[in-house]
Amino acid sequence: MTTPTNTASEFHTSDVSHVRPEPETASVIIFGASGDLTARKLLPALFDLWNDGYLSDQAPIIGVARREKTDESFRAEIYEAVKSGVRDGVVSPEQWNRFAQRLYYRQLDIADAGHYPEFKQQLEALEDQNATGRNRIVYMATSPDLFLPAIEHLGFASMIPGRDASRWLRVVFEKPFGHDLQSAQELSGNLRRLLREDQIYRIDHYLGKETVQNILLFRFGNSIFEPLLNRNHVDHVQITVSESQGLERGRGGYYDSSGAMRDVLQNHVLQLLCLIAMEPPALFHAGDLHDEKLKVLKALSGGNKGDATKWVVSGQYSAGVVDGKPAASYLSEERIPPDSRTETYVAMKVQVDNWRWAGVPFYLRTGKRLPSRVSEIAIQFKLPPLNLFNTVECDGDMCALVGAQPNQLVFRIQPSESIKLSFSTKRPGMQYQIHPVTMDFNYKTFTQPLPEAYERLLLDVLRGDSTLFMRSDELEAAWQFVTPVLDFWKREKTIPEPYRCGTWGPRTADELLHNDGRNWRSPAQ
Repeated sequence: MTTPTNTASEFHTSDVSHVRPEPETASVIIFGASGDLTARKLLPALFDLWNDGYLSDQAPIIGVARREKTDESFRAEIYEAVKSGVRDGVVSPEQWNRFAQRLYYRQLDIADAGHYPEFKQQLEALEDQNATGRNRIVYMATSPDLFLPAIEHLGFASMIPGRDASRWLRVVFEKPFGHDLQSAQELSGNLRRLLREDQIYRIDHYLGKETVQNILLFRFGNSIFEPLLNRNHVDHVQITVSESQGLERGRGGYYDSSGAMRDVLQNHVLQLLCLIAMEPPALFHAGDLHDEKLKVLKALSGGNKGDATKWVVSGQYSAGVVDGKPAASYLSEERIPPDSRTETYVAMKVQVDNWRWAGVPFYLRTGKRLPSRVSEIAIQFKLPPLNLFNTVECDGDMCALVGAQPNQLVFRIQPSESIKLSFSTKRPGMQYQIHPVTMDFNYKTFTQPLPEAYERLLLDVLRGDSTLFMRSDELEAAWQFVTPVLDFWKREKTIPEPYRCGTWGPRTADELLHNDGRNWRSPAQ
């Protein structure tokens, strides 16, 4: 059963489409512009922002890297990436020529402080030419070991404005932001010597996805659902972030030093948990939202106290089949040591020890080389106290009485963003028989294409809105939760349990739920 009407679509097309946004003007400086992230994500997102009127014609975009390039060669190099990466998949020659006029490249050894005074002069000349007012975004699309040196060198060159300056600087950092609690605290502490918290934007692209943002509006904008999200009505919550891919684009070296816990669970998965579990904020302001998410992270505990093996499962994929194609084992991937103990899969049972969620288990899982690429949050409600109704269900010659199925509320984050609510109704006929139905809101009902996550987040940085970015105390609280597990694995020399490519993970991950009388939900449902 599908309920969406065309009201929202009509509203967008008839009432808003003619309204042009106020364009934002600032210099966008991308450190590490020769990398994959710049070509695949950042510049297509900036093109879409400019094409939609959110980015001013006076906003220069400056790629910075160590390789020698001209403006013309950089533009030609980026052209193909932008054409394939923009939202509509179309870039006309006229559009590209106009956009390319604000695209520049400057050679800089990011690790060498002596190169920054000349870079500052080059940058100011471009800004004077474009009349930006010298407001700047610096996007650190570099390896994490360059984060601190780059900011120190910007400070050395007097390129970090003070609190009372008429111009502003905002710095965006890609993950990983530290590799454990101590390193995250050290990095945050060192950056705070040079930057204020309101100048630091730790990006998590998952938080820019449309359905993730809709979680907050769904919860706090509808009075009929929010009262149900507590220990009285919810049986358990499952959060799945799965990938079907392995280590494409030569990511083996990075991934083997990271693993699924650091790469996905510590940031993406825990942030999704926070949005589902947090209390309503007093105001819909960045600070209030961060405060409520921090409370959730501080209340997190393992599903069973003590031994991590009782509530955490690590796995590593072996050879198998994904999407009908043979897939090699993790240990056979490029740049992976033959004796690697890095986990490509993590599942855990956790609890939020507060008044709202006491006793409700949250089951989290993420992994590579699983059957499909899907991210979702599934909230399963408790069954009615009495089973008054049932129906006959048959599978071939086998038939059985089936009672009411648990209601589920599912936020599908990717692919095909949607929100689904399942419930039971009476099957047509003369008897009281149960028939399960689903109310389904799908973003495909809107005529306008969804903005990409990086597009949304870059616009928020331009506007100075940190709502969808991690604050330093949030980051440290997340690391404080996962670091003891990482230390346990290292201390015990834990070997991840093998699971075949194309399956939903190791056997012990299923047992994690079976021991509680539950099962993992199939994301295809």
